Amino acid sequence: MKCSYNKILLILVYLILSNFGCKPKDCHKDGSCAADNRVYPLGEAKNYLCFNKGSYWIYKNTKTGDLDTQVCEAYLLDNIVKKGSFNNTKHITVRYEQMSRTISSSFNDCNYYDNTSGYNPDAISFGIERTILIRNSSKIGTIGAYFYPFVENENYGTGSNVTTCIGLDSTLIVQGKTYYNVAKFDIDQDDIWYNFASYPNAVYYWAKDVGLIKRWNKSENYSWELIEYNIIK
Repeated sequence: MKCSYNKILLILVYLILSNFGCKPKDCHKDGSCAADNRVYPLGEAKNYLCFNKGSYWIYKNTKTGDLDTQVCEAYLLDNIVKKGSFNNTKHITVRYEQMSRTISSSFNDCNYYDNTSGYNPDAISFGIERTILIRNSSKIGTIGAYFYPFVENENYGTGSNVTTCIGLDSTLIVQGKTYYNVAKFDIDQDDIWYNFASYPNAVYYWAKDVGLIKRWNKSENYSWELIEYNIIK
Protein backbone atom coordinates (compact mmCIF):
# COMPACT_ATOMS: atom_id res chain seq x y z
CA MET A 1 0.00 0.00 0.00
CA LYS A 2 2.82 2.37 0.90
CA CYS A 3 4.56 1.64 -2.41
CA SER A 4 1.38 2.36 -4.40
CA TYR A 5 0.88 5.63 -2.52
CA ASN A 6 4.43 6.75 -3.37
CA LYS A 7 3.91 5.89 -7.03
CA ILE A 8 0.72 7.93 -7.14
CA LEU A 9 2.49 10.85 -5.47
CA LEU A 10 5.33 10.71 -8.02
CA ILE A 11 2.84 10.68 -10.90
CA LEU A 12 1.04 13.74 -9.48
CA VAL A 13 4.32 15.64 -9.08
CA TYR A 14 5.28 14.79 -12.68
CA LEU A 15 1.93 15.99 -14.01
CA ILE A 16 2.20 19.27 -12.12
CA LEU A 17 5.74 19.92 -13.33
CA SER A 18 4.93 18.98 -16.91
CA ASN A 19 1.92 21.32 -17.01
CA PHE A 20 3.34 24.35 -15.22
CA GLY A 21 7.00 24.11 -16.13
CA CYS A 22 8.58 24.05 -19.58
CA LYS A 23 8.45 20.80 -21.52
CA PRO A 24 11.64 18.68 -21.84
CA LYS A 25 11.92 19.38 -25.55
CA ASP A 26 12.09 23.11 -24.77
CA CYS A 27 14.84 22.77 -22.16
CA HIS A 28 18.63 22.72 -22.26
CA LYS A 29 20.83 20.21 -20.44
CA ASP A 30 21.41 22.66 -17.61
CA GLY A 31 17.66 22.78 -16.96
CA SER A 32 17.06 26.23 -18.49
CA CYS A 33 14.28 26.67 -21.04
CA ALA A 34 14.52 27.95 -24.59
CA ALA A 35 13.61 31.62 -25.03
CA ASP A 36 9.91 32.14 -25.68
CA ASN A 37 9.20 35.55 -27.25
CA ARG A 38 5.60 36.56 -27.89
CA VAL A 39 4.35 39.74 -29.57
CA TYR A 40 0.82 41.15 -29.26
CA PRO A 41 0.08 44.27 -31.37
CA LEU A 42 -3.27 46.08 -31.06
CA GLY A 43 -3.97 45.29 -34.70
CA GLU A 44 -7.47 46.10 -35.95
CA ALA A 45 -8.47 47.54 -32.56
CA LYS A 46 -6.34 50.60 -33.40
CA ASN A 47 -8.86 51.65 -36.04
CA TYR A 48 -11.59 51.88 -33.40
CA LEU A 49 -9.67 53.37 -30.48
CA CYS A 50 -6.43 55.10 -31.41
CA PHE A 51 -7.08 58.79 -32.03
CA ASN A 52 -4.73 61.55 -30.94
CA LYS A 53 -5.13 64.29 -28.38
CA GLY A 54 -7.50 66.99 -29.62
CA SER A 55 -9.93 64.60 -31.27
CA TYR A 56 -13.54 65.26 -30.23
CA TRP A 57 -17.03 63.79 -30.49
CA ILE A 58 -20.35 65.60 -29.93
CA TYR A 59 -23.36 63.50 -28.92
CA LYS A 60 -27.05 64.41 -28.77
CA ASN A 61 -29.52 62.98 -26.25
CA THR A 62 -32.49 61.60 -28.26
CA LYS A 63 -34.84 62.17 -25.31
CA THR A 64 -33.92 65.67 -24.09
CA GLY A 65 -31.88 67.16 -26.93
CA ASP A 66 -28.96 67.86 -24.57
CA LEU A 67 -25.45 67.84 -26.05
CA ASP A 68 -22.32 66.19 -24.70
CA THR A 69 -18.93 67.18 -26.11
CA GLN A 70 -16.24 64.61 -25.41
CA VAL A 71 -12.62 65.63 -26.04
CA CYS A 72 -9.49 63.49 -26.01
CA GLU A 73 -7.37 65.41 -23.49
CA ALA A 74 -4.42 62.96 -23.34
CA TYR A 75 -3.31 60.01 -25.46
CA LEU A 76 -0.47 57.50 -25.36
CA LEU A 77 0.31 54.44 -27.46
CA ASP A 78 3.10 52.57 -25.71
CA ASN A 79 5.16 49.45 -26.38
CA ILE A 80 5.44 47.36 -23.22
CA VAL A 81 8.02 44.63 -22.58
CA LYS A 82 7.58 42.17 -19.69
CA LYS A 83 9.68 39.17 -18.68
CA GLY A 84 8.53 36.26 -16.56
CA SER A 85 9.67 36.24 -12.93
CA PHE A 86 9.03 32.62 -11.86
CA ASN A 87 11.29 29.63 -12.51
CA ASN A 88 8.86 28.27 -15.08
CA THR A 89 8.31 31.65 -16.81
CA LYS A 90 11.74 33.34 -16.75
CA HIS A 91 12.29 32.26 -20.36
CA ILE A 92 9.10 34.06 -21.51
CA THR A 93 9.13 37.63 -22.84
CA VAL A 94 5.97 39.38 -23.97
CA ARG A 95 5.86 42.55 -26.03
CA TYR A 96 2.54 44.30 -26.55
CA GLU A 97 1.03 47.64 -27.54
CA GLN A 98 -1.07 49.42 -24.95
CA MET A 99 -3.25 52.47 -25.49
CA SER A 100 -4.27 54.87 -22.73
CA ARG A 101 -6.24 58.11 -23.01
CA THR A 102 -8.31 60.60 -21.07
CA ILE A 103 -11.63 61.82 -22.49
CA SER A 104 -13.51 64.69 -20.88
CA SER A 105 -17.31 64.85 -20.94
CA SER A 106 -18.95 68.29 -20.87
CA PHE A 107 -22.42 66.98 -19.95
CA ASN A 108 -21.34 64.70 -17.10
CA ASP A 109 -18.53 67.02 -16.00
CA CYS A 110 -16.17 64.07 -15.61
CA ASN A 111 -13.27 62.27 -17.25
CA TYR A 112 -13.24 58.81 -18.77
CA TYR A 113 -9.92 56.98 -18.42
CA ASP A 114 -9.53 54.38 -21.15
CA ASN A 115 -6.85 51.68 -21.11
CA THR A 116 -6.38 48.62 -23.26
CA SER A 117 -5.52 45.38 -21.51
CA GLY A 118 -2.03 43.88 -21.34
CA TYR A 119 -0.36 40.47 -21.04
CA ASN A 120 1.33 38.95 -18.00
CA PRO A 121 4.01 36.31 -18.76
CA ASP A 122 3.51 34.84 -15.28
CA ALA A 123 -0.20 34.17 -15.89
CA ILE A 124 -1.14 30.75 -17.21
CA SER A 125 -3.74 32.11 -19.66
CA PHE A 126 -1.81 35.19 -20.81
CA GLY A 127 -1.61 33.85 -24.37
CA ILE A 128 -5.27 34.61 -25.15
CA GLU A 129 -5.03 37.26 -27.85
CA ARG A 130 -7.79 39.71 -26.99
CA THR A 131 -7.70 43.48 -26.65
CA ILE A 132 -10.11 44.82 -24.02
CA LEU A 133 -10.88 48.51 -23.56
CA ILE A 134 -11.42 49.15 -19.84
CA ARG A 135 -13.16 52.46 -19.15
CA ASN A 136 -13.08 54.09 -15.73
CA SER A 137 -15.17 57.12 -14.82
CA SER A 138 -13.69 59.77 -12.53
CA LYS A 139 -17.04 59.92 -10.73
CA ILE A 140 -18.56 56.47 -10.74
CA GLY A 141 -17.37 53.02 -11.85
CA THR A 142 -15.69 50.77 -14.40
CA ILE A 143 -16.85 48.89 -17.49
CA GLY A 144 -15.38 46.84 -20.30
CA ALA A 145 -16.57 49.10 -23.12
CA TYR A 146 -15.11 47.23 -26.11
CA PHE A 147 -13.03 44.20 -27.03
CA TYR A 148 -11.43 42.69 -30.12
CA PRO A 149 -11.64 40.25 -31.91
CA PHE A 150 -15.40 40.59 -32.38
CA VAL A 151 -16.67 37.13 -31.45
CA GLU A 152 -20.45 37.09 -31.11
CA ASN A 153 -21.70 36.03 -27.66
CA GLU A 154 -18.20 36.20 -26.17
CA ASN A 155 -18.07 38.28 -23.01
CA TYR A 156 -15.84 40.06 -20.51
CA GLY A 157 -16.64 40.70 -16.84
CA THR A 158 -15.29 43.32 -14.46
CA GLY A 159 -16.82 41.69 -11.40
CA SER A 160 -19.71 44.16 -11.22
CA ASN A 161 -20.93 43.95 -14.84
CA VAL A 162 -20.64 41.80 -17.96
CA THR A 163 -20.00 43.03 -21.52
CA THR A 164 -21.08 40.79 -24.40
CA CYS A 165 -20.30 41.20 -28.11
CA ILE A 166 -23.63 41.11 -29.94
CA GLY A 167 -22.42 41.43 -33.51
CA LEU A 168 -20.84 43.51 -36.24
CA ASP A 169 -22.93 45.58 -38.69
CA SER A 170 -21.41 46.38 -42.09
CA THR A 171 -23.28 49.71 -42.03
CA LEU A 172 -25.34 51.66 -39.49
CA ILE A 173 -27.13 54.99 -39.87
CA VAL A 174 -26.95 57.33 -36.87
CA GLN A 175 -28.46 60.84 -37.03
CA GLY A 176 -28.64 60.60 -40.83
CA LYS A 177 -25.00 59.61 -41.33
CA THR A 178 -23.80 56.17 -42.45
CA TYR A 179 -21.01 54.47 -40.50
CA TYR A 180 -19.17 51.30 -41.47
CA ASN A 181 -17.99 48.15 -39.66
CA VAL A 182 -19.89 48.88 -36.45
CA ALA A 183 -19.16 46.59 -33.49
CA LYS A 184 -21.92 46.31 -30.86
CA PHE A 185 -21.49 45.46 -27.17
CA ASP A 186 -24.20 44.86 -24.60
CA ILE A 187 -23.35 45.87 -21.00
CA ASP A 188 -25.74 44.35 -18.48
CA GLN A 189 -25.14 47.09 -15.86
CA ASP A 190 -23.51 50.24 -17.18
CA ASP A 191 -22.18 51.67 -13.92
CA ILE A 192 -20.68 54.78 -15.51
CA TRP A 193 -24.08 56.02 -16.71
CA TYR A 194 -25.58 57.19 -13.43
CA ASN A 195 -24.18 58.17 -10.06
CA PHE A 196 -26.36 55.83 -8.02
CA ALA A 197 -26.83 52.12 -7.37
CA SER A 198 -29.34 51.25 -10.13
CA TYR A 199 -27.48 51.03 -13.43
CA PRO A 200 -29.14 50.55 -16.82
CA ASN A 201 -28.59 47.86 -19.42
CA ALA A 202 -26.79 49.63 -22.29
CA VAL A 203 -25.48 48.97 -25.79
CA TYR A 204 -22.31 50.63 -27.13
CA TYR A 205 -21.75 51.03 -30.88
CA TRP A 206 -18.18 51.47 -32.15
CA ALA A 207 -17.46 52.42 -35.79
CA LYS A 208 -14.18 51.83 -37.56
CA ASP A 209 -12.10 55.03 -37.99
CA VAL A 210 -14.54 57.02 -35.81
CA GLY A 211 -14.87 55.42 -32.38
CA LEU A 212 -18.02 55.44 -30.24
CA ILE A 213 -21.00 56.59 -32.35
CA LYS A 214 -23.94 55.63 -30.15
CA ARG A 215 -24.66 54.72 -26.55
CA TRP A 216 -28.17 53.30 -26.10
CA ASN A 217 -29.79 53.18 -22.67
CA LYS A 218 -31.70 50.00 -23.36
CA SER A 219 -33.49 50.04 -19.98
CA GLU A 220 -35.07 53.46 -20.59
CA ASN A 221 -35.01 53.50 -24.41
CA TYR A 222 -33.04 56.62 -25.25
CA SER A 223 -29.57 57.21 -26.66
CA TRP A 224 -26.63 59.52 -26.91
CA GLU A 225 -25.94 59.67 -30.66
CA LEU A 226 -22.99 61.18 -32.53
CA ILE A 227 -23.82 64.32 -34.50
CA GLU A 228 -20.35 65.77 -35.11
CA TYR A 229 -16.73 64.68 -34.69
CA ASN A 230 -13.15 65.51 -35.60
CA ILE A 231 -10.56 62.75 -35.61
CA ILE A 232 -6.82 63.43 -35.36
CA LYS A 233 -4.52 60.53 -36.22
